[in-house]
Parts: sequence; structure tokens; C-alpha cells
Amino acid sequence: MQMRENWHVHAPWAQLVCCTEIPEDKLVKFMAISNETLDEAKIAADEDNFHGGIIPQPWTIPYEKFGKYGVTDYFMEMVDQYMQTILWNGNVQSNLNTTIPGGPHTHWHARIAGGWVVSQKENDYIPVHAHDNQTESCKISAVLYLKVPKQIESPSNEMKIRGGKDGQLVFTGMGGADSFSTTTHFNILPQQGQLYLFPSTLTHQVYPFKGEGERRGISINMDVISKEQLELIEKFEKAH
Repeated sequence: MQMRENWHVHAPWAQLVCCTEIPEDKLVKFMAISNETLDEAKIAADEDNFHGGIIPQPWTIPYEKFGKYGVTDYFMEMVDQYMQTILWNGNVQSNLNTTIPGGPHTHWHARIAGGWVVSQKENDYIPVHAHDNQTESCKISAVLYLKVPKQIESPSNEMKIRGGKDGQLVFTGMGGADSFSTTTHFNILPQQGQLYLFPSTLTHQVYPFKGEGERRGISINMDVISKEQLELIEKFEKAH
């Protein structure tokens, strides 16, 4: 469902997955971030990424790189759009106001809690996981695509026979209770320049693919806090 220009909302479950196309000037900067991060990692480790049918090594992006290439504000804008989208559901707003101290909550602030480059080659895969169980605090996650092998963008008949899921990102939701009007999985065919935002609690995985090429993306975790929560924290810190 397209809710506004360049903002698509997928709602296979209550947890929303939003998609937008990254502006060309920002895409060039994200590519530069990934190139620099991978080059630095190769120098430090004296080796390429792990490949050959195993989980690829994620290369951590230092927070300073987002500022260096001027993409931090863009991500904050996308997080703000995502928050506005989920808060259109009045029950979500009401729930946050009652379950999170300091409500009612008005303005929401975000920060990048962590980011990394994932570079996949033939047979590489990423198993089912979620981002909310990682060390940093995060509520919203994102993945953006920088490189996609041609055989993934245009699946061959052979791939379609196998299910056509090569290299796809697959979200796993809670739709099993109703197989008629919902689904347990939401598959995404990666396309260069697309950005997806979703709750950090949403489990997902990435299928391997066959053939040449690189499937490269950047994943980012973001924490979100309201102005009222910040004010409570500041009062607590002053009192102690």
C-alpha cells in the first residue's frame, strides 16, 4: 500500500514493514560507506569475507562514518516517517502513552545504535534472527540494498522452479493462526536502492543464491525515545 509518494507500507501482520527508494545522491554515499568499511576490514583482517555456504561476516560501520558522509539526517527523517506511520494506529499511540513512563508522548527522537555491512557471495546465507536481542538498545531496524546479482533481480525459470527465493529477505510474522487472510512469511526481492524499515523484534532471514555476483547491503539499528522520556531521565540524573 502506498501511503504517500515514495513511501510504501506492507502490513502482513500488525508489525509494519515500510519501504522507500533512496535518493541517488544518498545511495552514492551509502555505497562509499560500504566500500570504505570493507576496505578497512580487509586491511585489518588480511582476508576477504567468509564465503562458501556459511554465514557472512558482518563488518561494523563506525558511527562517525554516517556523519562523515552526511547521511545521518536522512536516516532520522526515515525513522520519523516510520514512527508517524505506526502511530496512525490510535491503539499504538494509546498503548505507548500508558506503558512507557512519562506519557502522553509527543515528539520522538532517534539515534543510530549500530550499523554494519553485509556482503554475500554464492551459497552464503543468514539464518533466522531478530535485532532486539543484541547488545545495543534498538526498537527500529533497517536494511538497504547496494548491490544485487542480476540473476536475483531477474529470476530464471530454473530459479522459479526452485521457488524463486534465491537471495531474498524473508520476514517471519505471527500469521499462522489465520491462513486465509494473513501469512506466516513476507518475502522481499532485493532491489538496489531500496530501504526497508521494520520493528527490531521482527524475525527474518536471507536465502542463499546461486551464481556470480555480490548481494551487498547495510543494516542499521535505531533506538527511539520520546521527549517526555528524556525529560524524566534528565530529572532523575539531576536528583542523583
